[in-house]
Amino acid sequence: MINFEDLIKIGIGSALLAKEKLEEFIEEAKKRGELSESEATKLIEELKKESEKKLTELKNLIKEEVKKELDELGVATKKDIEELKKEIAEIKKFLNEK
Repeated sequence: MINFEDLIKIGIGSALLAKEKLEEFIEEAKKRGELSESEATKLIEELKKESEKKLTELKNLIKEEVKKELDELGVATKKDIEELKKEIAEIKKFLNEK
């Protein structure tokens, strides 16, 4: 059975492989004279920007899915734990004043 971490690796690996293949295609087109140096550079820069955007979207999607799964499982978040620590500190302070 494939786990969540493997899915993340597959997704990121696929994105990087696609980017690499497109860069190779652009370089080959440049060598064949189908693209000028400036056109190739522009396409590669656009590809890098789009790849970074898609990678950020993928990371955000993964974070959202992990959060959703943790919420469904009832796992306490860091924020939940911090709130509990504050409440405990307030209770201790209250009890020590009495």
